[in-house]
Amino acid sequence: MWWTKPLAACGLLILLWMPSGCEADDDNPVTSRFHCLKNGCCDHHEWCRFWASVGECKTNADWMVDNCQLACNTCTRKNVIRPATKAPNRMRRPPPRKLAQTPRPPVVTTQRPAPPQSRPPPVTRRPTFISTTTSKLSTTHSPIVHKTARPPIRVASSFGSKGKKVTRKFFFFFNSTRTASTVPSTTVIPTTTRIPTTVTTTTETTTTPQSTTTTTTVPPTTTTSTTTTTTIATTTTSTSPAPVPVQQFVPSFSDGASDASGPLPAFEGTTVNFETSSRRLQTVTRRPFANRRPAPRQRTNIIRPTIRPTPRVFTVTTPIPTFAFVPDIAPVTRFFVQRQPVTRRPLPAVFFTTRRTFPPPTTTTTTTTQAPATTHFTREFTPPPTTRSFINTGSNARCRDIINDPIVAAEDMWRERLVVATEDNTRRQTVDLDQVIRSNTANACTPRLDEADCEANICYNAMFRTLDGTCNNMKGEPLRGASYRPYTRLLPTIYDNEVSEPVGSLFTDARPSPREITRRLTSSQASVESPDYNALIMQFGQFISHDMAKTTLVPSSKCNVCQNITSRCMSVPITFDDSNANFRQAQCIRVSRSSPICGSGNLKPRQQLNENTGYIDASPIYGSSVHDSKKFRDGNSGFLKLPMFNGKAFLPFDQNKCRNRGQCSVIFTAGDSRVNLFVGLSAWHTIFTEEHNRLVTAFKRLNPHWDGERLYQEARKMIGAQVQAIVYREWLPKVLGASFATVVGDYRGYDSDVDSTVANEFTSAAFRFGHGMIQEFYQRLDNSFRNISFGALPFQKGTLHSDVLVNEGGVDPLIRGMFSQNVKRPQRVTTTVTENMFGSTDLSTINIQRGRDHGHPAYVKYRELCGMGTAFNFEHLSREILNTGTRNKLQEIYGSVDKIDLWVGALLEDPIIRGLVGPTVACIIGPQFKRTRDGDRFYYENPGVFSRRQLVEIRKSSLSRIICDNTNTISTIPREAFRVGHMVPCSQIPSMDLNQWRDF
Repeated sequence: MWWTKPLAACGLLILLWMPSGCEADDDNPVTSRFHCLKNGCCDHHEWCRFWASVGECKTNADWMVDNCQLACNTCTRKNVIRPATKAPNRMRRPPPRKLAQTPRPPVVTTQRPAPPQSRPPPVTRRPTFISTTTSKLSTTHSPIVHKTARPPIRVASSFGSKGKKVTRKFFFFFNSTRTASTVPSTTVIPTTTRIPTTVTTTTETTTTPQSTTTTTTVPPTTTTSTTTTTTIATTTTSTSPAPVPVQQFVPSFSDGASDASGPLPAFEGTTVNFETSSRRLQTVTRRPFANRRPAPRQRTNIIRPTIRPTPRVFTVTTPIPTFAFVPDIAPVTRFFVQRQPVTRRPLPAVFFTTRRTFPPPTTTTTTTTQAPATTHFTREFTPPPTTRSFINTGSNARCRDIINDPIVAAEDMWRERLVVATEDNTRRQTVDLDQVIRSNTANACTPRLDEADCEANICYNAMFRTLDGTCNNMKGEPLRGASYRPYTRLLPTIYDNEVSEPVGSLFTDARPSPREITRRLTSSQASVESPDYNALIMQFGQFISHDMAKTTLVPSSKCNVCQNITSRCMSVPITFDDSNANFRQAQCIRVSRSSPICGSGNLKPRQQLNENTGYIDASPIYGSSVHDSKKFRDGNSGFLKLPMFNGKAFLPFDQNKCRNRGQCSVIFTAGDSRVNLFVGLSAWHTIFTEEHNRLVTAFKRLNPHWDGERLYQEARKMIGAQVQAIVYREWLPKVLGASFATVVGDYRGYDSDVDSTVANEFTSAAFRFGHGMIQEFYQRLDNSFRNISFGALPFQKGTLHSDVLVNEGGVDPLIRGMFSQNVKRPQRVTTTVTENMFGSTDLSTINIQRGRDHGHPAYVKYRELCGMGTAFNFEHLSREILNTGTRNKLQEIYGSVDKIDLWVGALLEDPIIRGLVGPTVACIIGPQFKRTRDGDRFYYENPGVFSRRQLVEIRKSSLSRIICDNTNTISTIPREAFRVGHMVPCSQIPSMDLNQWRDF
């Protein structure tokens, strides 16, 4: 029957009835209709309201009218009340959704029941004007009682007095009118309040000391109000001054926030105009019913200040007197900074947060300006010394607000002319590469960066990232992802002495020899190539690796003997049957240890430091500190150094040392010192440097008024965005294959709680999978895709020999050969890497020993961390390492799964579907790239980093387009630069419209 559904719910909810409970007033939209049990109307509380809310009043109108009249608002007949029950005066509280209890009779009382314990009772007050003078009210009305509510503090930071995030909205419009009016003392409810545009003090001196008075703000009428805003009046007083009526603005809030702000002190040449349709005093009324909702917000009573500066230039005079703040419950922002007289344009809108009381000034006429900084209200504030550098305080306040609400930050910064392109580091101690080298040479340890000054660069930080990565996170963690900071770790360290000695150094049976592992397991002469991807994917991966991490090594000159030197050197012994004669002659492979952070490795585990930022920001091009970046810039022009040599542009080097091919020593200078490791890496540095200069040239043509610093920063920002787009759209999905969607996924916005600091295991183990993609030879092709006269490039010839790039064809033939050559799969390492790396060492052995140097736990621990289960024997590895022969060799060499090195086990895993790496590598590098992206406030897709039109153009960028724009002879290229496929003309590759960077 149609009535079975309501009756079933009725029976169930009657069992759940608890008269002692309470329900929030706003939990049910029907609650506000229940005022009282008038005329004996029938209502069964919770279940009636439920069925009414789902439309039963219309579907089953007759039944609901008979049983739930109040819920359906159809109380038309008087029901008979039971004799034993007295009709209550008002509606009881709605029943809670809890376990059933024995019902109790209703308690009839004339007092309002206590509010719910789960939340404070709502307040129905609105911001009002309250006169500080005594007003004569009509005799027919009782005196109005003003109960001041404590409003939330308007703090410059985005956190309220109780630690909860508070959002404040301010609206500013521009005009040039200036008006001032006074309010009669008899006025109780003023309709308009205007304040003067300047703060002027007139003094009359008599014999009485109290005859000198100044303009001050009126203290609040109620001591319970902790944060108020007052108007500033201009008065002329004598020995016995008459009381001056001053209207005091006391905000009151009903929902924890307000759209109103108090009157603001005006600047010279400005007008503060409060526009409102009405002003009324409002009393604190008792709500007659427990279930009644607060009154809706009256938008007509919102007071919005408009600051309207005139276009003329004005002079701000000093000094500003010492002043005292009213103590408050939370730290807020001070707005007064002493400074020398300056002449500048009117300041933009500034936010004011609290009432201030001024002592008598030292001069007769003062003009105050307001600027942000941070302090606590614990004692009287003394202005900072005038020797500190000038702060554009008005701009800083606006920039801080833009950072807190950055949806259209770039557009606001451009439109309001707030862009600052110079990074100021004069107030903090920085760390640069030269300091690290000196400390490492002298002490075999590296200093760390521990200071960040975000306030000094607030407008710079709103638009550009700092070179050392500080202040990327503006929510209390300014050092996250910064350069010269420790790596994070996925698992705790494992050392032989628990603090610093690598595994196997004190207890030789703990791990097998790295050289034996290389010879018997990781090294292979076979080269298994990928049918889909080309060699550019390997070379670009090395560039990204150097962008995200760089570990300082102890100088190799300190390791010239075949023995372990504590904290400095590791020696890998060579057996008599080793196939490499050079190694047998040397008797060992000497490995320099990673330099620890100064102070670690003694009482606490040894930790390593990252010289680069953890963000993808093209730091191999620009460096990771302001001091280092100056080495690569071409003066103050905005361009990077890119001199010509033999008719081609190359990175800067000493050309006096390369006069002919027979006597040519080339050492390039770039933002990363590893630029000379391989000529393919040098080629990428050259291409992105040329792209920077191309952008500077275009920006200079579009915006002739930009100075060199602005040109440099805008181009640097663009290069970083292009590299990010290439990584996350083109490169990383091909490496991770099917796992990309799960371990990285789509971008969902910036998260300030994400730490972008690089993990130690990422840089010293997992991301070294690229060493397995190195090939014996690399093609060098001409315009017709035929070998150039110099032939293919052997890998060992291109390592540490940058002169090959200068004297044998340049960048174009090498890049053309790489995107025409299939890449090698990384599951084994070629012999050119294990027998002749850098002419005398074994890169595979170094990788294994580096993992032990950094204290990495065994491979199975990371396998378990990645959710692949615990492995107790080698058969448990069969799902990741499919080849039985490989598992048998692992057992012969290691003997136990608990001894397998992380890099070895991860390298030997079979690749995931449509990817190049195994599941453990994907598990480590995938989340790292996700953290690097999500924790980067300047990630190119984060709203506000670029304008919306600029973002559309950046999404058109691709590696193929960059190669076409910055090479001389490449005219055809794969549409996807990393994929082996059909070549297309460069004209078919989309390009960006740089006109979107034209200044507004």
